[in-house]
Amino acid sequence: MINFSLNWWDYIALFSIIFIGIPHGALDGAISITLGYTKKVRLQLYFILTYIFVSCFVIMLWYFLPVITLISFLFTSIFHFGCGDLDWKRSRFYFIGGYVHGGLIILGIIFLNKIEVNRFFEILSGDQLYLLWTSLYLGIFLWIIAITYICLNYNKINISSHYIKIALSISLVLLVLPPLPAFAIYFCLIHSFHHIRRIIPILLDFMERKKAIFLMIFFSVFSWIGCGIAFYYLSNLNTYPDTILKVTFVGLAALTFPHMILVDGIFRSKFKI
Repeated sequence: MINFSLNWWDYIALFSIIFIGIPHGALDGAISITLGYTKKVRLQLYFILTYIFVSCFVIMLWYFLPVITLISFLFTSIFHFGCGDLDWKRSRFYFIGGYVHGGLIILGIIFLNKIEVNRFFEILSGDQLYLLWTSLYLGIFLWIIAITYICLNYNKINISSHYIKIALSISLVLLVLPPLPAFAIYFCLIHSFHHIRRIIPILLDFMERKKAIFLMIFFSVFSWIGCGIAFYYLSNLNTYPDTILKVTFVGLAALTFPHMILVDGIFRSKFKI
């Protein structure tokens, strides 16, 4: 058992991720309406069961292949955060820019706090981390190539001053704060806020604001109940810090994969946002 403890700011960060950050993903229920998945009972059941299946599959995969699943989660998050914060485009600059932006957050947190983050990784996936770190070093190498490519093609890319300000703000947060608070600030105040602000106008074309808010609250509570059940089960097997860390990030992974498929794979490409 790893002798591990969290500081008070780490607990605030983790609770913020769960209770402030997760609700932005709970809008997936409202998004399903805009995509027509509620027009028929069969489609509605298909959406709900598929979403739950993907989430459960991720949890099972994490149990049997924790390192592989963690690697997949980290790189999936890079593209989800990076591309999700940019205006949707079907071009190589969009995906390369998404990798640069998402890598700034994920890889930046990891490599600026290697010792502390490695302890998190040991709790989340065990102590056999050679493959994980090899993948991350390859990831940072590709990130350097990607940002070099962006710089060399700067005149061909329309980079807004707003995005530059966000990138500079994120960089400052990463340099000043410990890993969990830094991630919580980005996830709750930048990514979640940006996601909600972007999709709400589309949702309101299909439903009243009260219905969208109700669906967000309903699916948030459903997610929190799932976290509570997982916490109760894992608390009998782990210390409190280990438990809250696993519940937060394994739960986040279980929600991110179906969320990314729905939002990045279907919704954003359809409405070009």
